[in-house]
Formats: sequence, structure tokens, C-alpha cells
Amino acid sequence: MCFPWTNNATEMQEIPEQAAADRPPPVLVVERRNSQVTITGDVSSTENEARILQIAESFIPNTELKTELRLRAPLPAGWGLVTELVLRAIKETHSSTAYVDEQQIFIRGFTLDQFAWQATTAQLKKNLLPDMRFEHEVERLKIGASLEEQCRQLFTSVAGERHMGFKPSSNELSTNAFSLLDGIIQIAADCPSASITITGHTDNSGDEQTNQPLSKARADSVVAYMVGSGIAAERLQSNGAGSSVPLSTDDNARARKLNRRIEFEISFPQ
Repeated sequence: MCFPWTNNATEMQEIPEQAAADRPPPVLVVERRNSQVTITGDVSSTENEARILQIAESFIPNTELKTELRLRAPLPAGWGLVTELVLRAIKETHSSTAYVDEQQIFIRGFTLDQFAWQATTAQLKKNLLPDMRFEHEVERLKIGASLEEQCRQLFTSVAGERHMGFKPSSNELSTNAFSLLDGIIQIAADCPSASITITGHTDNSGDEQTNQPLSKARADSVVAYMVGSGIAAERLQSNGAGSSVPLSTDDNARARKLNRRIEFEISFPQ
């Protein structure tokens, strides 16, 4: 999820009261990438803004902070406390994103300190807004692992068993592909020495003279999306395997869906 922002400063934009009826619901998005923290969205007061910035600046020394915050009033009672507690939870994570609105809090990322993460989220759960739900996909990284080991673990956790879809007989990405791709792009950005090989696979429908170019075109579409999101082209390689490496040899719809896939492989300089 991408938003515009101002660099190294907070831009407060007060929304006129007459526009309140037409304005969208409040949202706050926090992204943490290495030593950079980006915060975009709505705050309930200048005090709420100040607390959010204070917590973000305490993450690690020399944090690059990018913000675009909008002052909106009134916001739901407790919005300020909830958003500040979300920042405290993000402080215990790495390569993470948090999304907050009136109905939910969702955090995705990784933590080195499971105890600290659980302590911050326990406090957060006690202060949710009425009818607000809290969900997360935060996994524990091995303490003491090398950067390469952590990158491999992050990559495996993100790519894992998740499926990337395409429009039928097309190299056009389906909507369910973007969440997975954005996760992989995030890891690639956090692991700048890594190279990624993208291999496309098809099912056995049609002949191989059609399947092989289609599988390569699908891998190329993934590369194009990643390059468009800021990953250097020289770090990426695309291959097309056609239907030559099936995961299942059964002749049914489930097997064909399983075999239509993109596989990712991460590697590092020797």
C-alpha cells in the first residue's frame, strides 16, 4: 500500500468541518523498512501526533522518519491511544506494516523478541475501540542468525505455500497476486545483496509450444512488476518451465491449478 509523504518532517493537514460528511473513514498506516519508518494517515490531535513521532524516533538511532499526517476531529474516542500502542507494537518488529481503521488493526512482519511483542500486543488488545478486531501475521526470527539467514527465513515465510494467480491463458496478474508480490518486494528491499530467480510453470493443458512461452511471459510480468516497484532489474532473473515440472501428475482441476504457479528462489553472492 503506497501513499505520498513529505521527507523527514510532519505535514499536518486540517480537514474543514463542512467536508466532514463526505470524508473517508480514518486510517493510519505504518511501514518499517530497515532504518526507515513511514507513517501516513489521521491523528486526533497535535498531542497524538507528537506521541506518535516520539515513539517512532525511539525505534533505533538515526531512524529516517517520513510522515504525512492529517489532523481530523472528531475521531473515535480512544483513537489516539490505539494508534500510539500500534507504534509501540511496531517497535518490536522488523520489515513490518501496520494498518489501522475504525474496524480493525492488522500487522504483518517479523520479531526477534517474542516476549516483548506479546507484551505490547496484550496492552493493545486491552484498548481496542468498540467492535474493533486485531489480527496479525508476525513471525519470530532466529536470534543471532546472520543477515543472510534472516533474509532466507523472511523470504521463505513470505513466499511459502502462497499461490500467485494469473488471468486464464494470460500473463496478466490477477488481483490476488499483488499482496504476495508486495511481500517479496519488501524482503528484496530489506536484503539488497540477494538475487531472485522467478520461474513460471503452467499445467499440461495445450501443447508445450504454447505453454513454455506462456510460463516465461508470466515470469516476465512478475519481474516487470518488481522492477516497477524499485527492485533493480539486474537482481532478477526470469525462466519459463512450461508444464515440464508438475507438482501433481493427477488429471483433474485441482492438480492443474496446483501446477499453474510461480516459484521464487533467493540466492546470495558466494
